[in-house]
Amino acid sequence: MDLSKAFDTINHELLISKLHAYGFDKSSLHLILSYLQDRKQRVKINTTFSPWVELGCGVPQGSVLGPMLFNIYLNDLFLFLSATDICNFADDTTLFECNENIEKVIQKLESSSELVIIWFENNFMKMNTEKCHLLVSGQKHEHLYTKVGENIIWEKNEVKLLGLTIDNDLKCDTHISKICSKANQKLSILTRMKTFLSLKQRRIIFKSFFESQFKYCPLIWMFCSRTANGKINKLHERALRIVYDDLESSFEELLEKDNSFNIHHQNVQRVALEMYKILHGLSEGSFNEILNDLKKNNHYNLRSASEFLVPSVNSEYKGKNSLRYFGPIIWYSLNSDIKNIDTLSKFEEKIRKWKPDNCPCRLCKEFITCVGFL
Repeated sequence: MDLSKAFDTINHELLISKLHAYGFDKSSLHLILSYLQDRKQRVKINTTFSPWVELGCGVPQGSVLGPMLFNIYLNDLFLFLSATDICNFADDTTLFECNENIEKVIQKLESSSELVIIWFENNFMKMNTEKCHLLVSGQKHEHLYTKVGENIIWEKNEVKLLGLTIDNDLKCDTHISKICSKANQKLSILTRMKTFLSLKQRRIIFKSFFESQFKYCPLIWMFCSRTANGKINKLHERALRIVYDDLESSFEELLEKDNSFNIHHQNVQRVALEMYKILHGLSEGSFNEILNDLKKNNHYNLRSASEFLVPSVNSEYKGKNSLRYFGPIIWYSLNSDIKNIDTLSKFEEKIRKWKPDNCPCRLCKEFITCVGFL
């Protein structure tokens, strides 16, 4: 669900009232109100300026305090919904529901959407229904739609959510194609510039502009298809050839020369790092909610409180390609000298040099035609 000019529609008086309800004292409220009020803006077209107009609403964007005040303003939205779950990040609000009966899913989404729209109106905010999207994952026999306000929203095959493109099979191959395309553009620029740059400069540009394309939400899209992973490796190999001006060495030899790992192995290292954070109570947010209950000492009174439970799964497509299964498996594959490191900084330094040999995931298994995965 998309909001129109979300940060610019925050009502100052209502925000102060909400802060008061959360326990802010009068002096703090006066300070915040003085921060918000007496702001003006004008419009410039060529050399002509409009008159100054005082802003009666909105929070300053580009500041640390602006998004925080916006989150506080939106916080009580969660108290009005019980039929469906809601996921919110700043002005991106997503309702979601799981049920074997698709009619019940649509019904709950429509009723919750109506409540959300009423809440937005009561809080001086406007929803942009033209930019709302519906994504349905699961077996269905027809193209589905839902009603949001006065608008009919038809389901889409793929949706971009918080910078990540996912399809109705909850796969990210389209997203990987997009980031590979962006990385390829950066690589084309490096190709044209390489004769003017030293090896050190080429490597800095490679790390900053190429590898950075694969750093956003890697634990979400890392369980991709072999075809998508092949695209990443092929592009990575080409990038290393440009950086080191080496057309003879294999991909593995180039990685060794760069003292680095392929993108998938880097993602596996991140999984191990997240498991360490969860084990030592250092993780926050979604991953902690997903994986924290797998700690053995949460279920049983065992001496081996430093280990994780491995959930039982039926197949590759019913659990193995998930962090809940893959995380504990990777943790068990670590050597005890790594698992027993006592500080996060030392663990992170050590795990960046660890190569996940015999990785159990589908991407690392050898595939033989007419035989299958080995």
